[in-house]
Amino acid sequence: MVGEALRLLRIFNGYKSAELAEKLGISQSYVSEIENNKKQPTMDILDKYASVFEMKKSTLLLFAEALENDVEVQNDKKQKVALAGMKLLKILERVGKFEDE
Repeated sequence: MVGEALRLLRIFNGYKSAELAEKLGISQSYVSEIENNKKQPTMDILDKYASVFEMKKSTLLLFAEALENDVEVQNDKKQKVALAGMKLLKILERVGKFEDE
């Protein structure tokens, strides 16, 4: 689910896949493969994503983990925040699609 987290963060930050690929120094097709979970990003690529999105790499991984474990989280505050963040990103993605129509 790392790819899904990266895709949602790209959309939330307003990047087209070609723009992001250029910033990351990789091809647009590689961005697509990562976002579709066909390829796993290397730690170096995750560092680049974190830099572009101005966040820690651990936050990226926390978002991805929250997507994988989309279940009720009892007492883990970090998991609750990550899950809420991912749900917000999904909502914002849907709102953006409605505005484009």
